[in-house]
Amino acid sequence: MNDSGIKIEVHLIQNFAPSNLNRDDTGQPKSATFGGFRRARISSQCSKRSTRQLWREGNSVAVGERTKLLKSRLAQHLKTERSSDEKIETVLDTFLSQFYSKMDGKDSNKTAVLVFVSQEEIDTAAELIEKHWKRLSEGKQLEAKDEKAAVTVLHKARTSADIAMFGRMLAEQPGRNTDGSCQVAHPISTHKVDMEMDYYTAVDDLNPTEETGAGMIGVVGFNSACFYRYALVDRDQLARNLARKTARDNGKWTEELEESDYTEADKVIKAFLEAMVYAIPTGKQNSFAAQNLPSFGLFVKRQGGVPVSLANAFAKPVRPTKESDDLVGLSVQRLTKHWDCLKKVYGEQGVQKIACFHIEQDDNLNTLKECDKGNIKDAINAII
Repeated sequence: MNDSGIKIEVHLIQNFAPSNLNRDDTGQPKSATFGGFRRARISSQCSKRSTRQLWREGNSVAVGERTKLLKSRLAQHLKTERSSDEKIETVLDTFLSQFYSKMDGKDSNKTAVLVFVSQEEIDTAAELIEKHWKRLSEGKQLEAKDEKAAVTVLHKARTSADIAMFGRMLAEQPGRNTDGSCQVAHPISTHKVDMEMDYYTAVDDLNPTEETGAGMIGVVGFNSACFYRYALVDRDQLARNLARKTARDNGKWTEELEESDYTEADKVIKAFLEAMVYAIPTGKQNSFAAQNLPSFGLFVKRQGGVPVSLANAFAKPVRPTKESDDLVGLSVQRLTKHWDCLKKVYGEQGVQKIACFHIEQDDNLNTLKECDKGNIKDAINAII
């Protein structure tokens, strides 16, 4: 069957209490200049990490491992007698250098780069090691014929949801890279922000009563921001990644997608939409406990047309001007108004379905009010 051409957008408005969810190299909350004003920012890498952690805890979909310690993971998957073989170092080093990465020159237990692998691929790699143990134990890499067969077997090993979504790069094995099926924007605040500093002290509980002063002092940066978050999922690319379909040099796919290939893709998309809503960065949470869920969410399913970020709704920072103004409400109102303007100028752009959910934003939805599903569960089900 031909590709469906379906892409799914996620738009969220999420207001966080004072926090330092994602800090830079100086320990301060990350920021960016947008529209000529400084905004609070959370990196897309942080957002994706939070998604992977939520998936790992919930076991809703398969999650891979990004690590330099693949050598030790492979050793654990070998047969007991193999793990005690004195040649195991040579075997693993030879195999990893041929199929993943050369070893770190400073630490022989680590690969030179981070390697992103699924659990099933680890199992498959261990089986290949045992199959070719004799040759690998001599420090010899697999011959061309066996290498090609091994690459095919590794490719067919089931990939994890996070690799299929976010992609992976094997610098020394470019033919085995996975193109990500998901784009995640850096969340930015809908308004201008000023960074604040918390000067704190810690008391030494065993200090004599007559001795004053703190046992230590410190400073931590923080801010409070209402973020606009955006992500895009290519349903066809996701299904292709999960089914391990490959492409020719001319860009045409060697294997067409089947209807069954989309079953797992839709399961992962559902898990991703849920994670976008519920996954919260863990930075400094013990100090700030900023556990705040989105106040508004919009899911858009397109077939054809072009995907659209609504970030430009906030090129001019939202700014409450009177006590009755609500920063979250003003942000939702600005976003929905911008949506209506884009639709008026550019048309539907392939929109098939729209679903939104919110907390007390009835007066700010504009034309999206007719798409209100009332809750997150029904909003997701309306899109999948």
